[in-house]
Amino acid sequence: MQNNVVLITDSEKVAQKVNKKVLLLRNTDILQTIHHADCFDAVKKIKPVLIFYHLKLNREDDFLNFLQKIRQHRELKTCSVILVYDELDENLLCSAFEKGITDFIKTTASDTEYTIRALWCLQKRVNARDNQNSKDLLSQLKILDRKNQVYTENYTYTVLKEESKKDWGCFAVVAPDINSRNKISPDNLMSIIKDNVRTCDILGFASDFKIYLWFRNTTNEDTRKILNKIKKALSDNFTISAGFVETKEIPFDNAEILANQALSKALLKGNCFICAREEEAKKEKNKNPKIDIQNFKQHKEVSAKKLENILSPLFFQVQKTNEDKLFETKITQNVTEQKSYFTLKSQNCESSFIVTYPGFTTINIEILQKVNNKEKRKKYYIDTNELSEEKIEDLLDEFIQEYQSEILV
Repeated sequence: MQNNVVLITDSEKVAQKVNKKVLLLRNTDILQTIHHADCFDAVKKIKPVLIFYHLKLNREDDFLNFLQKIRQHRELKTCSVILVYDELDENLLCSAFEKGITDFIKTTASDTEYTIRALWCLQKRVNARDNQNSKDLLSQLKILDRKNQVYTENYTYTVLKEESKKDWGCFAVVAPDINSRNKISPDNLMSIIKDNVRTCDILGFASDFKIYLWFRNTTNEDTRKILNKIKKALSDNFTISAGFVETKEIPFDNAEILANQALSKALLKGNCFICAREEEAKKEKNKNPKIDIQNFKQHKEVSAKKLENILSPLFFQVQKTNEDKLFETKITQNVTEQKSYFTLKSQNCESSFIVTYPGFTTINIEILQKVNNKEKRKKYYIDTNELSEEKIEDLLDEFIQEYQSEILV
């Protein structure tokens, strides 16, 4: 397979130097030299795997524009670009890094350095191409969003929960303020956020205009800095709010509750970032720090039994009431201490009302709806002290109404 390598320069002297120094080329590889004028058009025709770009004095903007075009071009975006400079401008280097430069090297560098850097860039390109192929496949499976290549709503929660098991980090929930929601699309907001976080950060869409972010090994303080960076990148007439929390000592499900609660408070204020602080997280994990293991087990057993006593007759009653009303629908239900569900299933729609109690202070209710192979999720949380048949019955009624609206479409 032939590798096309391009050197962009107007200097014959530099062209001779680089041609001499790049020793990696095989017989099947080609190193071509082109001039700066209309270099992007020439590169599109050649389709190189590696570009050496010799920076002209006072023409930094030309290089940054060229680099941006390369990264936006479908067939060239994985191409490696090495900046060849006579004198280093650190501000330019920072700008080039943000736009996707692969490496940089001084014109007078040794033959070995040219060769090693070029080989390293080629290796990075192979990895980038493999990574892009994987993303394309995940997009086809609708695990990744095709436009921004972040996780879709149906997979965001699952992926972030698994990532949180590997290491600690900070979980953030971002949403546009109420008066800003018609000013920008979720896709465009995600694009801006993605441009202002690190490549190792994990992003995904969630319900109700929300975007979930996972920052590995990142403190609350650093997360706030990242959120402020995102805020500065937005237009003046568009504002966002966020809730966030560190996950060092709490499971992800609790972190999700805390961050969403913080977001709700932030949205009431508007244009605000609120941190669910560590002491609040510990309080949520164990509301009574003096409680001993035996008392905690008793509390858990009492809450689980109370939930079971509510769900068993309620599920039975609702099933009997709706069996004749829901045409061609199979109703199944089961109640246990660990997990209970109430399911409605027809030819094109399957809806599940799932209740779990992990043993902390909150009952988790998830509504999962599958319509023509598309999934929708909703989550509700009920404090064990506020648990009542009326609360669950209201949610169950809403669940059945949504199911009816889908099968009648």
